[in-house]
Amino acid sequence: MSGKKIITTVLLAAVIALCACGRGGNTAAVQDIHTEAQGQYLSGPVTSVNKYAKGTEELSIPEPAELKFKGITAPYTVYISEHEDMSDARELASDTDLARIYNLKIGTKYYCYAASGDKKTDVISFETADIAPRNLYIDGVTNVRDIGGWKTASGQAVKQGMVYRSGKFNADESSEKVITEQGLQAVRELGIRTEIDLRTTDDAENGNITESPLGNDVRYVSIPLKSGGNIILLNKDSLKDLFAVLGDEANYPLVFHCSIGTDRTGMAAFLINGLLGVSKDDLIRDFLFSNFGNIGSMRTQSIIETYIETVEMAGGRTLAEQIENYLISVGVSADDIATLRKMLGE
Repeated sequence: MSGKKIITTVLLAAVIALCACGRGGNTAAVQDIHTEAQGQYLSGPVTSVNKYAKGTEELSIPEPAELKFKGITAPYTVYISEHEDMSDARELASDTDLARIYNLKIGTKYYCYAASGDKKTDVISFETADIAPRNLYIDGVTNVRDIGGWKTASGQAVKQGMVYRSGKFNADESSEKVITEQGLQAVRELGIRTEIDLRTTDDAENGNITESPLGNDVRYVSIPLKSGGNIILLNKDSLKDLFAVLGDEANYPLVFHCSIGTDRTGMAAFLINGLLGVSKDDLIRDFLFSNFGNIGSMRTQSIIETYIETVEMAGGRTLAEQIENYLISVGVSADDIATLRKMLGE
């Protein structure tokens, strides 16, 4: 992830130009989903995030793919798939000549064409850069990204499209939604089945909700976590409940969040990806990437270093072993850990 080149606007122009030519079978240049500032951070030192984001404005949204199709005029429908036979294609309406497509996976080859009435363009393909994290655009919600995409010690990548982390979907201490209708449509496209809300309930931080703001077909699970201090130690008794949900295949794909998706959410993300074998540097980078969200204030490396020091006390040759030993010591089931690893493809 770190040290990779930033995809330039020249390459983006190549994507647009190739789509415009409409010659089937051609492959466009690799396209990055990250903004210039995000890309500069991801290609630089892990601790350099304060040069690009300070947690006080919304900078977490990715760039869309921008596709222009020759021989067809707006309005039209874009069909995009990870499969050459166009199976399971996602459909997006476009009323402009330039179709903008958000929330693509990283390191993935896509096939697409446009259609309007009896007109249809040839299928073309392009690839997205293999640079984590896969951050997402869910309108109304800050700090949203996929747990997947990070490389593990085995050289494989954590599976994308299974577990997401985010900020809240309804306002703190209120049932009023902050996610917009456009955001809800994006969530539906992700196929999320379960929402894990880490906000507290004794003070109605979660708005006293009992159903998911994402819809009646999304299971709502409340697992209140305390904030402030060493969050791992403060919530060790709740980790068993969290991993019990992660250990049930029926709950996937799922999303977990606290209020701003940074501290309690960041702790859970650290435990999950660390357990899967993601490197310490990438775990720190993912935690610090939250500063691109509108999270109120800057988060520093010292917070996640506290998490690392806590699990190290459980012993183990690697960080993944240390996290597993710690989780088992606080009552997390070995079967739940095994299911999590199975679902995320380690």
